[in-house]
Amino acid sequence: MPDLTQNCKVMLVDDHPVVRQGMRGALENLDNFIIVGEADNADDAISAIEMLDPDLVLLDIRIKGGRSGIDVANELRKLRPNLKIVALTNHAQEPYLRAMIEAGVDGYLLKDTPPSEIVKSITKVVQGESVYSESLGEVTPNAYITSEAGGDLSSIEAEVLQMVADGATNQSIAQDLSMDQKTVQMHLARSFAKLGVPDRDAAIMKAADEGLIVVEDESA
Repeated sequence: MPDLTQNCKVMLVDDHPVVRQGMRGALENLDNFIIVGEADNADDAISAIEMLDPDLVLLDIRIKGGRSGIDVANELRKLRPNLKIVALTNHAQEPYLRAMIEAGVDGYLLKDTPPSEIVKSITKVVQGESVYSESLGEVTPNAYITSEAGGDLSSIEAEVLQMVADGATNQSIAQDLSMDQKTVQMHLARSFAKLGVPDRDAAIMKAADEGLIVVEDESA
């Protein structure tokens, strides 16, 4: 399998120079990430992204100027549907998380996450996964939790999670189910919320334990 993170171009969008400097330092020490630009406001960020064509954007919610990172994420999804977007923010409150998920981000990480864990998380995103800080479990959007008894997965949520367990990427799932990647991410986010887990690996394990999906035993 090719290394999808090889020479991954990253754009940093944050209004704090210290944060940008820290992430630049963490990523530039690695061979597979290249920082192609930085911005501290929405207008500069969008212009730079259109010009520099990064593969992934680390995006804060509160940035300078009149628009937020949520506005940027929504606009970028229209301009560049395949761009990987990871929110990196101090805001753990449900409205921010919900707004960013609805904007179609590929991950939501809190700034107190150790740099090494952030690097691991964005590597997963580049490889087609969605990631969320583990501490967000208690504030996962209620909008993504249905009123069904026991919070059972819907048929489409179970189908998407089964495909993930079978090794499919978000892109291939979107193609097979005739939906866009944002919708796949939404179904996964709902699954994480209902199962009370932070990521797809934990979701697969818990769903399999509860008999919601089937995971082949490779040792058999």
